[in-house]
Amino acid sequence: MREEVTVEFRAFDCLHVDGTDLLDTPLRDRRARLSEVLSSAADHDAEATRGATLSPFTVVEDAETIADNEAAALDAGHEGIMLKDPDSTYTPGKRGQNWLKRKPDVETLDLVVTGAEWGEGRRANHLGTFLLSARIADADDEFATIGKVATGITDERLADLTDRLEPLITDQDGTAVGIDPQVVFEVGYEEIQSSPTYGSGYALRFPRFVAVREDKTPSEADSLTRVERLASGDPGS
Repeated sequence: MREEVTVEFRAFDCLHVDGTDLLDTPLRDRRARLSEVLSSAADHDAEATRGATLSPFTVVEDAETIADNEAAALDAGHEGIMLKDPDSTYTPGKRGQNWLKRKPDVETLDLVVTGAEWGEGRRANHLGTFLLSARIADADDEFATIGKVATGITDERLADLTDRLEPLITDQDGTAVGIDPQVVFEVGYEEIQSSPTYGSGYALRFPRFVAVREDKTPSEADSLTRVERLASGDPGS
């Protein structure tokens, strides 16, 4: 992937420079110092800093301009934009009301767990990634894969899900396992995209775990027909 993906360094804040701590300095001033640092570094060693750029930062006064910036970011494939008070200081580990994430409302689907992967490191004894499938309409026991989810799950929840799903493992190949389709996850996503990777022909953009649908059986999960309607822009029923 290092050969296929171009990695770029985008600097967005400056907390300490030349022995001076900037945590209590307003954001607009930190950005000015950051610009100076990048320019100075480029003058000193242009080759070493090639590709290092300042992330976009615009001070706006109206909601319409914010919406336009968000639309441009989404069109470029980003998750959304961050809204920051230009006069705010930097609080490590916190965003508070001075940093707000603006992104589209997350939709959800009820999907069947048909596979999983064992985790790594401290999660090696837990199933950490879950393969999701949509129900094929008019077929109670046939499913089409639509993606994987590993985001939004705490260590405690992973332990619970592993205890629940491990008895349903049907086969294993390396770290990947097949799961007997008995459990339904509610999964959030931001977009449904066409994809040759999964059997459904679709994939979820930014999927995240929401909950186990204790009230639903696999035969009541969302169908591939509904996924197709949602992907086409028709919410249907």
